[in-house]
Amino acid sequence: MKHLPTFFAASLLLSAAPASAQTTFRLGVRGGLNRALTTEDAAATYSQTQGPAYATYSASKSAIYAWQAGVVAAIGFGKISLQPALLFSQKGDKQRLISDLQSNNHYYSSYTDETVTSRSNWLELPLNVVYTRHGDHGWQVLGGPYVALALGGRQTGTIYNSSSGVRGPFTDPIDQKMLYGSQYNNRRFDAGLNAGLGYRQGPWQVQATYSLGLVNLHHPSDTNIIVEYPQFYRNFDTDAAYTRVAQFTGTYFFAL
Repeated sequence: MKHLPTFFAASLLLSAAPASAQTTFRLGVRGGLNRALTTEDAAATYSQTQGPAYATYSASKSAIYAWQAGVVAAIGFGKISLQPALLFSQKGDKQRLISDLQSNNHYYSSYTDETVTSRSNWLELPLNVVYTRHGDHGWQVLGGPYVALALGGRQTGTIYNSSSGVRGPFTDPIDQKMLYGSQYNNRRFDAGLNAGLGYRQGPWQVQATYSLGLVNLHHPSDTNIIVEYPQFYRNFDTDAAYTRVAQFTGTYFFAL
């Protein structure tokens, strides 16, 4: 089952390529822009009352812009080519969490505004089958699987807090490594599918693709759950997280 994407790509090449097509080989360098997001629940805003206190809470997230770079091979069979690549690709998202807690008699209040940007670095291997309308030039349609391995990453941002009865208000920085493994929330392996359109002219190729991750990158553990006043807080770590990346790339191929 795990070899199905490769088998599918090979079958497509053999069936679509004309018998007389000459096989060509090219090696290229690629660079591009990622618009990265995850499938964590987008936003939630609610108010809740418990005993003598009430809280207003909101959570939201948005995409980040990052980059990718690497090498690409093109094995051509007429209008069809197989294009494996080895890329360094950055992904992630931006999250904002706000909580406003008040006692009914206003004796106590607490306001927190936290913004965190997560950037994870991946070594990615996509394997795209590309159809080019005129063989060595023209519009393209492409698609195929990818696998990726996380190399690391960081979470940066700020947390603002204003509470009665303590020093404040104050703003503290957030800067920490993303940790991977069974004892942490983040999984190191990802896999999914790519699809898109492109254009080839001579040695130049530009492509716009969409990357659909199929592996849940989170496996929550008890150490990651906020247990104090859990009804007032949102923990993104408990959401299933699948990568969603729109990519715009340019490639230059060298003749071998």
